[in-house]
Amino acid sequence: MRIEKTCYELSQPVITSKAQISSREGWVVVMGEGELTGRGEILPLEGWSSVTIEEAYFQLVSYKHSEISLLELSAEVQSAINLAIWNLEASKNDESLLDHLGGGSNCVKVNAFLDGSSQRNLRRGLESYRANGLSVFKVKLGFKDDQERLQLLSEIVQEDEKLRLDPNGSWSLQYAVAFLDRARKLLGDRLEYVEDPVADFEDLKKLRSIVPVPIAADELCNSINDLNTIISENLGEYIVVKPSLIGGIDQTLKISSYAAENNIQTVISSTYDGPIALQGWCAVAANIAPEVTHGLGTADLFSDAQMQQMVPKAGKVYFN
Repeated sequence: MRIEKTCYELSQPVITSKAQISSREGWVVVMGEGELTGRGEILPLEGWSSVTIEEAYFQLVSYKHSEISLLELSAEVQSAINLAIWNLEASKNDESLLDHLGGGSNCVKVNAFLDGSSQRNLRRGLESYRANGLSVFKVKLGFKDDQERLQLLSEIVQEDEKLRLDPNGSWSLQYAVAFLDRARKLLGDRLEYVEDPVADFEDLKKLRSIVPVPIAADELCNSINDLNTIISENLGEYIVVKPSLIGGIDQTLKISSYAAENNIQTVISSTYDGPIALQGWCAVAANIAPEVTHGLGTADLFSDAQMQQMVPKAGKVYFN
């Protein structure tokens, strides 16, 4: 196993209610068998990750020297190793990762990503993405002018387009109730779902009993136990799965399969991943949920040449 430093620069900072993201740094994991290799990557993201870049490195080194088992590693380090192993096994069988997973189309439908930099950029970004064939827009919220942004969205989003609102769990219950009641009236069927409107299940349960809007659980759903809570309490119609944060492909397949059995749709999402992980998650999305619009259209946020092949075209990311 080799560990290589890597860094990918964003073309401009991404602004969310949690952090401003300018670059993605971390480690590429290379697993080998003879002349064959498989690659994975871990790019810790402040505000989301449970480990720092330095901690990830020390965990990888400890695993390399058999000082720690796979299950003792953080979920993100597990994800990098798990992806590398999947890619190695695909290589050993002379297959693409998609074929090794069971097959599917070599493209996935993706939403546009609109950050919280300004209302002006929100309008410009939406119009630019629309011109490039995207019709589902994920909008970061959780700012002082959320109400003004909602009004703007109600005016510029067309009837055949969809919105996914994402305040990253930053709203209080009282604010979420008032905001989403207004959003439901202004947007109607254009509102596909709201992602993590509040920070915990208790508030989400209360919100669901007051405002009937579709909910997607992201950071609220990091395990089968969390998913069981969502199912038993009827807390959402979607789960947003970030393979990089939950342990990689194996855990993603497990959670998405269980969600499907209980009529909950899985949306696979990037954590502003680099080219290795993004291609891996696209393969997973194409295999498990080919008809869903996924949160994997992030390659155009990067200035790195390795990402260019996965920039969305006509609302889809093509890979392999």
